[in-house]
Amino acid sequence: MHDEDILLRSTQGIAYIFIAPCIILSASVWFTSDSIGIVVASLFQIYIFILFFLLSGYIRSLRSYYEGNYKDELSSISLIPIFLASTSGLLTILLNPVWGIGFLLIGSYLTRFIKTLYTIFNIFPKKYLDLFNIISIILCICLMLIFTYWVNPYSNPIQAYI
Repeated sequence: MHDEDILLRSTQGIAYIFIAPCIILSASVWFTSDSIGIVVASLFQIYIFILFFLLSGYIRSLRSYYEGNYKDELSSISLIPIFLASTSGLLTILLNPVWGIGFLLIGSYLTRFIKTLYTIFNIFPKKYLDLFNIISIILCICLMLIFTYWVNPYSNPIQAYI
């Protein structure tokens, strides 16, 4: 097996391990009682914040492997997850979780279309770009599930938060 295959498999494994709790938490809010669902949805948001801060640190650590323009671009890209998590956290605390999750959902979805990301991925094989797309789509689906949970008119969990 080539070194590139081993690196890709380990990167895929790490990415799927980190996204698995998001999948479990976003699905479990629908199968629990309302009081437990609110706690699980809040845990989901806390986990997403931690995940985004770790992602930012990981992107920043990639700077040591690349030279030239890529160092500056990686520095600016590493600020995106910090901005999304911080702003979403503030919206959640100051307003309510719907605004925080909504901002995180829109920001995560729009991040996929930043042109700088695709110029960075040109130095990686196409498999890494596919992995990035898969993980970001899974993340957006999980965020949509949590967003839908918070605005659900039947159980109305946002009323308990307000």
